[in-house]
Order: sequence, then structure tokens, then C-alpha cells
Amino acid sequence: MQRLVFLFLTLAACRPVLTDDLPICPALVTADRAAEADTRVLPPDLWFALLVPGFDRKTGAAPDDPRDCSDRPITGPDESPLPARPRTPDDLSFGTSRDGALLVWARLVDYADGSARGPVVLARWVPQGLEIRGVGSLRAPARRVRLRLEHAAGHPLLVAEGEACAADPCTGDTCPERQVACPREAVLLPLVDQRFLGADIIEGEGPPRPARLRLDERQDFARADGTTRRLEIRRRIDLRGPSPALHAAIRVRDCSPGAPCNDHLTLTDSRSLELAGLTFVTAGDPWQSLLAQPTTR
Repeated sequence: MQRLVFLFLTLAACRPVLTDDLPICPALVTADRAAEADTRVLPPDLWFALLVPGFDRKTGAAPDDPRDCSDRPITGPDESPLPARPRTPDDLSFGTSRDGALLVWARLVDYADGSARGPVVLARWVPQGLEIRGVGSLRAPARRVRLRLEHAAGHPLLVAEGEACAADPCTGDTCPERQVACPREAVLLPLVDQRFLGADIIEGEGPPRPARLRLDERQDFARADGTTRRLEIRRRIDLRGPSPALHAAIRVRDCSPGAPCNDHLTLTDSRSLELAGLTFVTAGDPWQSLLAQPTTR
């Protein structure tokens, strides 16, 4: 326990620096070699304390004005989160980059749309402990989270995927959690000068909006003959090819009561995805055009 307290005190000494060659939050264990660096394991409450100075490890409570380890605010002034609750190990998500660095997202506040917000960091284990090489504030869907670090036009890019469950209608054993279908979404945050920054996306002639993409959607349209015309889309973000792109597969299906749906039409689409500053630019979404066509109904 004494060593754990010493580790926490040294890890929590997180201060911003001005040189990109140094960690943005120099969270190092001041010892010849840290056992935690050998095992690469920290307890969840210590992760929260490392990423959120002032976090109460005993109660799981975040400070009233949470800041990340570089002393920047985590939450915005115009947001309306749900009432605060103690944080648990389930509020931590981990991922890795291709070079072995660690991505960690600590969710501090929840929202009615099924998303959560908290600090996200890019960390590297070194012989003496941890180095924080990227930090930012991430709001993204909070269920079944996957984090990965990609590159778009040569720039590091955090891709956070998760399911946005606005409300869970299940109670008790009548509806197991696995049966609740929630749309999957992806949030894109470029890494610039060791900071994960919020980005926008422009699709076709549409206005800029936050770079949060719905990966699967479904729309049902009742028809006069009693059948249902069902439209489904599955989107995929491809950042590993020579040029970033958004791929989509669209199915138009006819469904009769008590019978399986029959495929009416299958479409595929691919749109290039360009990053200009902190804005992604792509062509218009064919899904929106399809929804507007009376013939699809």
C-alpha cells in the first residue's frame, strides 16, 4: 500500500510542457525501475486518479470541475449531463496503436443520448512508468467501446466506436441486455501537437457538424398493401488504404407479416474522406437521397 500511494503521488504530478519532444503530462514513476512498468497493469481507480487530478479513489467521485492531467477542462459549459454517479471499472476503455502505445478513455459524465465524456490519452510504458503522449476530451457512445489510432493524410487520428443506447427498456430478467439493439457510431479526433482535438465533418452541401458518424441505420416504411419496405445501411471507415474513404452497403428489403424479408435492391457506395485542418470533407450521403425517394417506399 505504501508503494501504491508513492506511485500515485508521482503519477499525479501532471503538468503541461511546451516542448513536443517531451510528454504532455510527464507521468513517470521516480524509481530505477517500476514494477508496474514490468507488469503494465494499474488498478482502475489509479487510472482515474492519473487522468483526472482530484478524483476521489475511495468514493469514485469526479471533482466538480474536472480537468485532465494537462490542467485543461474536460466538460463544456453548454452541456447537460445526467446526474453524477460513482465511476466504476466499467467506465474505463482501452485500445492500442499499431506501434504498441496504449489508448485509455475514462468516462466521467453521462448523457441522455447514450454517450459519455471524459479524458482520453495516448500513453506509452517506459522502464520508469508511463508517458502521456496525447490528451484530450472525448464524448462518444459509451457501450461496447473500441478505441484505435489510425492515420488520415499522414495525421494521427483517434477512432472511437461504440453503441449509443439512449434508453434501456429492459428491466429484470424479462429482456437480457444482449437483446437490446443500439446503433453503432464512430467519433473521429485528430491528434495535433499531442492533443486530441474535436473535428467537424461536411457531407456534400450540408453544414459542418461534429465528426460523429452513424455506422448502421434502419428505416421501415409501411406500404398500402400491408407490407413494409425496409432500408438498411452499414457504413465502414477505411483509413488504411492509400486514401481515406467511407464505404457503405445499402439493402432495400420487402417484409410481409409473419414471413422473412426478401431483398429488393442492394447498393454499395464509396466516398473519399479528406481532412482539411480540423474538418473532414466528403461527398453527400446517398442514404439521405434514398430516404427522400418515394419509389423506395
